[in-house]
Order: sequence, then structure tokens, then C-alpha cells
Amino acid sequence: MKIAVVVFSALILFLLTGVIPVPGGLHANTIYYSPVFMLLLLLLSLLSVRCGLRRKFAIKQTGFYLVHFAVVLILAGAFVGYVAGTKGTVQLALRPSQAVGHFLNGAGNTVSLGFEVAAEDFQVKFYPPFYQRYCPLPSEKIVPGQMPYEKSGEFSPSENGVCTIKRIGVVSNLWNEVGQSWVQRKMLPDGSFLYLAGQTPSFYGVTLLIEGRKLPVSINHPADYKGWRFYLMSYDQKNQSYVQLSIRRDPGRTAVIAGMWLAIVGTFVLCFRKEEGSV
Repeated sequence: MKIAVVVFSALILFLLTGVIPVPGGLHANTIYYSPVFMLLLLLLSLLSVRCGLRRKFAIKQTGFYLVHFAVVLILAGAFVGYVAGTKGTVQLALRPSQAVGHFLNGAGNTVSLGFEVAAEDFQVKFYPPFYQRYCPLPSEKIVPGQMPYEKSGEFSPSENGVCTIKRIGVVSNLWNEVGQSWVQRKMLPDGSFLYLAGQTPSFYGVTLLIEGRKLPVSINHPADYKGWRFYLMSYDQKNQSYVQLSIRRDPGRTAVIAGMWLAIVGTFVLCFRKEEGSV
């Protein structure tokens, strides 16, 4: 149908407008939540239903029906989540652990969870850090009031605190076994030094306490409780005194997931459909 092609093309243009960065352009949420975009999604759903109803039912059309019904189910679930869903953020103290029963949504309003949640047993693991090497400047380049060194490359040691630097050789003892920490500064034989620039966490997680239950949460592994989903977003990198959680409730999420699986199954079935006249 020509109108379906037009609607689908318009939706693609909207999606491209939302993801392509343009200086001074509109924010993606402004585009995706606009009435025009919503209307186009509604038209796509209605056209999918109409297309399915106009087809004469046959077993060999199963893949076709599954894909079109999946589109409607995904869009319906997304609409329910948009209308009835809510999300926000909350900060949970770790030392001492303090329970909270509400959070702030995107509009800055307080939303009650209906129960209290606290956090404990925070854990974080790091990749080996990277060090920046600073070499002394020649006397003629030294400026009064400024550090008489210039940056000269970055180096990542192994887990046992060893790295190799050209013209210096093997540098060891960057890991302090006694203090269980990385050396902040390491002087080198040529007068330069290595300075601990930073570490990237490889894992961090926390245990949520909700009504006597313990729910582990870590990056990409949220916890579910009574329709709420808790995502671990960040933590206090300096003192590890709190964690930041994203809290969401999406009544349409199940429909969206079911629609995705139907689309996968329907597409798979369509791949084995024989065309009319084929052998």
C-alpha cells in the first residue's frame, strides 16, 4: 500500500532526525514524543491491522500475520509504557545504609514506591590503571610558575604492576602489595616519572534490601520487585558513600518483549515461505 510506504518513510526520517547529532538541533525526546510522531505510529498500527484483515487466512501466511501482529503489539506496549509508566532516580547511602521509600521522577515530582529500599555490600573491581609519563623540560623551555615537566605518553601496567617503557626497560613495583593499592607516583632513572592518571571500573554492584529480601544489582543486571526495575547507574567514586539508581515501572514492557519475539519468529517463518509458482 502506498500510504504504508509513506508513513514508514516518514517514521524513518523522524528516527534519523533524533539520532543524527546536529548543532542546535532538537533533542531526541522532543522528536520522539511529539504529537506528529505519535500519530505516525498510530497510523502504522492501524495499517498493519488493516493489512492483516484484508488477507485471506491461510496457514502459509502465518509468518505474515505474526510480523504484522508483532508490530501492533510492540507499539501498543510502548504506548502503554509512555502513558502509564514512570521513571526517575534515587541516591542510596551506603555508610551508614539508609532506607528510602520514594524517588524523584523526570519532572522533579516525588513518587512513592510503596515500600522502602536500602543498599549495602557495595563492591567495585578495576581494570589495571594507566600511568602518564612526565619528562623534565630543557632549561630554556622552563616557564616560571609552571611545572618543569611535559607529558610524554601513557602506559598500562599488568595486573602485577609491571610495564615496559622504551629506552627505560621494565618498570616494576607499581602495585603496592602491602597496601593493596597502585603507586601514585614512580620516579624513573632518567629523571622522568610515572603518575597514576586514573582507573576504569570493570565491575561494580550492590545489594538492595527490600522488605526483608536481598536483591543483587550491578551494571547491565537490574533487579525487579513488584513491577519496579532498579538499574545501577553510578557511585561515589571518591568515598564510595552512596550509589545512584535509576528506577522504572513500565506496564507495557511485557507486551514489547512479546512483540519482539513474535517478530523474530514471524521473520524466521517468512524466510521459508515458498512463492507462488516456485518448485
